[in-house]
Amino acid sequence: MYKYSLPKPIIFPLYGKEGFELRNKALEFVKKIKVRGAEAGNEEEQTYGVLAQMVIRKLLDMPLEPPEDQSKGYDLVLPSKVKVDIKCRGGTLPFKELYEGSGDIKREAKHNFFARQIWDERLDADIYLMTHLETPKRKGKSKTPLPGTLRQRKWNLYICGWVSKMRVKKEGVYLPRGSITEQGGKWFAYRGEEIEFYNLHLNGFEDIKEIFKIDMKDTEEDGKKSMNLHLTSVDAIRIAMDMVGHGIIERDVVQFLKDKLGVKSKIPTIMHSNQYHHLLKWLKEKKKAKEEDIKKLSEIMQEVAYSS
Repeated sequence: MYKYSLPKPIIFPLYGKEGFELRNKALEFVKKIKVRGAEAGNEEEQTYGVLAQMVIRKLLDMPLEPPEDQSKGYDLVLPSKVKVDIKCRGGTLPFKELYEGSGDIKREAKHNFFARQIWDERLDADIYLMTHLETPKRKGKSKTPLPGTLRQRKWNLYICGWVSKMRVKKEGVYLPRGSITEQGGKWFAYRGEEIEFYNLHLNGFEDIKEIFKIDMKDTEEDGKKSMNLHLTSVDAIRIAMDMVGHGIIERDVVQFLKDKLGVKSKIPTIMHSNQYHHLLKWLKEKKKAKEEDIKKLSEIMQEVAYSS
């Protein structure tokens, strides 16, 4: 039986000769099998996923190459018969449990699932093993495709933890294509149908071989856990403030959230401060706001002047 531990990422270096060989093998494998289908991911995304599988297999003393049939919905079967789907997304930043954000408030890290993969009953994984691949940044583009070069050092796989499919279905936040999300201080729109699940609610490992201790009872117990919050602290308070404005919840809920989430700073806005000032000035022209309202706003957020 699995014993819970906090989700602290295990880092596996993928640079140097051994790492370069693994990266090459992942690329060769994907070219051989050529997985296609809805939300299957392009070749770059598939190579990242296969590379994560190869790393996990290596650490678990299993055959390095995954099965060629990649359509089953799972990548490993544990001795307990629990089916494991290894999830991996890549980026040029190292995985951090907390990221810098506006307003000097850190943002909690999240993981993403393709919604179709969670709700397609034919894909019958029991648990997901969440990983993050750090890649070098290439000029003019973001991520570096596999295999990269032997001299590159910024290749690392972060093994973050596991979660049951039941709990992702119960707790994860579904965001349709076009929904916006914040990452590393930037906003972008999702190109696919996504489910967000936050890293701090994963089950961690002190050693990856602890995965062999997970049995069906562990997956069932994980699915029954009480609901966790899958929003950044900042977004949770922003949403609560919006609901106060709509008369849905009471103002004291905002303070409850700030206390519960340990947020003491003012919540940064999504829109620029100049847009707030512009609206108040316009409302003042229409006799719906006063100069003192503009002064109050200035105490919270400053209007920014252009400087060349």
